Amino acid sequence: MERLDASMIRIHDLIRVIALTAFLFGLFVWAYVVLIQVTHPEWLYAPFSHVNYFPFNWRLDEVGMTAFAVSAIGFLVWQIELHTKVK
Repeated sequence: MERLDASMIRIHDLIRVIALTAFLFGLFVWAYVVLIQVTHPEWLYAPFSHVNYFPFNWRLDEVGMTAFAVSAIGFLVWQIELHTKVK
């Protein structure tokens, strides 16, 4: 029984760490895109990379929208996991 409880704690810790990482990196990428939008708005329609196949051929504004969504979902999951009690 103790082993099962320990594995559940580890799974919740892993989910919490992954959600926090997604939240932070999504927020940083979104902030980067906002900074580009303010300083060089003509770059928004440029591809994010020179590679011409999916997902590397996304435009910079699409990357910003995706990063914002990843950040919001990561924050939500992180907060849910933070306030969930493991028995």
